[in-house]
Amino acid sequence: MGHQGFTLVTGTSAQTSGYIAIQTITATVISSIAGTGITGTWSGTTIPAGITIVGKISSFTLTSGAVIAYFARATT
Repeated sequence: MGHQGFTLVTGTSAQTSGYIAIQTITATVISSIAGTGITGTWSGTTIPAGITIVGKISSFTLTSGAVIAYFARATT
């Protein structure tokens, strides 16, 4: 994980670069998340710091918090 790079996300704009994992570094609320096999209602659920969500994540948007998002492919 991280061989293709990663980014710190602290804002509430949609992230659409394609990711393999999202690791929370503070308590985080995800308003939406999409990807292969990702289901359920995420809005309003607080995810504690230190949790890693692994999968083929095509996009996500935070309501609050901060995450490290690991790219699925190298960015230029």
